[in-house]
Amino acid sequence: MAEVITVDFARPVPLFVLPAVVLLPHSRQRLHVFEPRYRQMVEQCVAQGRGQILRSGQIALAVVEPRAIVDGAWPEPAPLRDAVCVGQIVQHERLGDGRHTIMLHGVCRATIESIAEPNDDRLYREAMLQPIELPGRAFPSMHSARRAIREVMSGPRLRRMNSIRALLEWWTRDDLPTHAMVEIVGDAIVRNECERYRLLAEPDPWIRAVILRDHLVGLDRLVAAADRQHADEWPKGMSWN
Repeated sequence: MAEVITVDFARPVPLFVLPAVVLLPHSRQRLHVFEPRYRQMVEQCVAQGRGQILRSGQIALAVVEPRAIVDGAWPEPAPLRDAVCVGQIVQHERLGDGRHTIMLHGVCRATIESIAEPNDDRLYREAMLQPIELPGRAFPSMHSARRAIREVMSGPRLRRMNSIRALLEWWTRDDLPTHAMVEIVGDAIVRNECERYRLLAEPDPWIRAVILRDHLVGLDRLVAAADRQHADEWPKGMSWN
């Protein structure tokens, strides 16, 4: 983004609670907001911007502790995992019935230090956060990690995937640092929630690159296994493809 967005960790940040990780730094996520508590949250955040969307309040997307989810439901207040992604509202549409559609841009990863539960005036939870990575830190160039990930993505099997081919075009851009590309590719490719949370909670960009490369290697092996199947071996007559 053209404008540098910072997070004031001296102030509490609203918590938008979800059952799974949907946002990583440098990625974007569209959300349809309909619950009264989150409608209030968005309205108050947008009002802080006084008409300038990038000046609006920020929202931390928090993840429900998996053990608390039973048949898709969880108790209130939901127990939360420590890591969150702080997002900036970059698009906002107010719908006629009080709902909102927003686009969040992932700004940074953080951990929850303390939570303030809703009160008479505030319907949603908010939390004091600590950054997982120091604000303004200089990231390493990570040339070797960039080469290793690009090598896997460029293989003959993964290149057949439309999503991989599109991401490879981004991977050649010199203006996008490796640590940011790991976030973008991870958001687009990693769907397993355990691995997405590992990417979110991991403070070391080198380890995040390893997590992404290992996931791509596993995806490549899965495609290779599907290629080796014959029609008479399909389980219940259905190909893995």
